[in-house]
Amino acid sequence: MKAAIVFDLDGTLVHSMPGIAVGLNCALACMGRSALTQERVAAIIGCGVRNLCARALGYNDETSAPAEPVDELIAHFRREYSACWRQTAPQPYPGMAELVTELADDGAHLAVLSNKQHEITYDMVREVLGKHVFSPIIGHTGAFPRKPAPDALLHIAKLWDISPQQLTMVGDSLIDASTARAAGAQLILVDWGYAQGKDLSTVGCPLVHTAAELRLLLTRQAS
Repeated sequence: MKAAIVFDLDGTLVHSMPGIAVGLNCALACMGRSALTQERVAAIIGCGVRNLCARALGYNDETSAPAEPVDELIAHFRREYSACWRQTAPQPYPGMAELVTELADDGAHLAVLSNKQHEITYDMVREVLGKHVFSPIIGHTGAFPRKPAPDALLHIAKLWDISPQQLTMVGDSLIDASTARAAGAQLILVDWGYAQGKDLSTVGCPLVHTAAELRLLLTRQAS
């Protein structure tokens, strides 16, 4: 059976934090707000732009934040991040570009599933990791609820005509872990992303430290 692997984007395949931080801080400046450190930005990403902006404004999450200032910050962030993400040069993590190329050459099914807005997700994947490696590439459009809801992951399994149990989710966060578990998919977490002190070792799944370790695990699962 072909390997069937769905990757998270930010913190898993690509180090994109500088661009997210620049875009968010430019958006905050538009509202007269103070800039956040990259460490703080890393701690609040992963659950979509509305949660990111609510947390940047000091709220716990989008449900506790009034809509008006969050909507204003979202509008500024989308404009600023769309303009700056290429200039901040997001890069694949060491070995990951080579890994996905090897997997594609071996005939694996590969997809990307991100909570980042779809247009940027799509362009970033194609420009940083290759035009024809991943299909599908899914960012947030409203067609599916954001991770950790399993809907988009289940949709990918259906597209590939496999059961969710035959699919492996590779991510860097508890959000990705919850998504895989909700879908009934296999799970591997990487330790180089944006978990920011959250103990991924307690999840009860393989936790890898290098792309080479990830390649070995994925090969074993597909055999």
